[in-house]
Amino acid sequence: MTMLIQFFQPFGAEITHIEIATASQTSAEHIARILVQHRVVVLREQSASDTDLVQFLKRFGELTFTEGEIPVAGASDLNVVSNVGRTTPARSVFHTDTSYVQRPPAIGALRAVLLPEAGGCTLFSDQVHAAAALPKKILDRLRGQTLLHSAKGQDGLVRQARHPVLRRHPTSGEESLFLSTPERCSGLSNTDEESSVRIVDILYRRSVRPARLYRHAWRRGDIVIWDNRVTMHRADHANVIGDRVLHRGLILGEPPLPA
Repeated sequence: MTMLIQFFQPFGAEITHIEIATASQTSAEHIARILVQHRVVVLREQSASDTDLVQFLKRFGELTFTEGEIPVAGASDLNVVSNVGRTTPARSVFHTDTSYVQRPPAIGALRAVLLPEAGGCTLFSDQVHAAAALPKKILDRLRGQTLLHSAKGQDGLVRQARHPVLRRHPTSGEESLFLSTPERCSGLSNTDEESSVRIVDILYRRSVRPARLYRHAWRRGDIVIWDNRVTMHRADHANVIGDRVLHRGLILGEPPLPA
C-alpha cells in the first residue's frame, strides 16, 4: 500500500500506511526529503521495536548518543525519556538537542513506549521561519556572528562549542536561527555580555511564538522525527496524568555551516 502524507499548519507532516520495519530504501529517502521540507515527520501506527527504530535511523546517517543520558536496555544507541518515578513535575524548555558539541545531531526521533492518560505533548518551533521573520537590519547584524553553546553534564564537566547564529542547511540551503535555551547560549561574538543576553532572549522569544508552533499530541504507535538543525522543541509537562516513556535516537550531524 502506498504511504499517505498529510501536511500540517504551520509546518510538519504526517505519514501513514508505512511500517519502518519493512520500509524500502526508496520510501526512506522520500521520508528524508519530506523531513527537510517540513521540519517534523510523524509516522503513525507503528508496531516497530527499538531494534527496528535503530535500523531505520541508520538509513539517515550515523547514530550518536548524548553523554549522561540513560540508554535503553537492549538498544544502547537509544536513550530513555521518562517521567516515571518523579516526585515533582519534569521541567522542559525549548532547546536544540545536544547543541553544545562540535557536531550537534542532525536528526532526532522519539518512539512512543508508554503514554499518559492525559497531557504530555511535544512542541516544535520552525527556526527557518524564525530567521525569515527577522527585520533585515537584525539579520545583517547577526550575519557572521557566533554563539557559545554550553552545558554541564552529570559528570560535572562543562561541554561547549561555538556555532553560527545564522546557520545554512546543508541539503536545502535554507537559513535558520540556530539557538537553544538561553541557559545554554551566551557570548554573542563582538558583543558585550549585557547586550548578548538581551539579544539572545529576544531571538529566543521570537522563535517560540505560540501561533508558529507545531504541537504534537502523542498517540499509541507514534514515531516522531525532527530536523534538529532547523527546529527547537520542548515537552509540555503541565497537567500530565500518568506515566510517559519515550525512546530517543539521534543522528550525528555536521559542524554547523554559517549562512
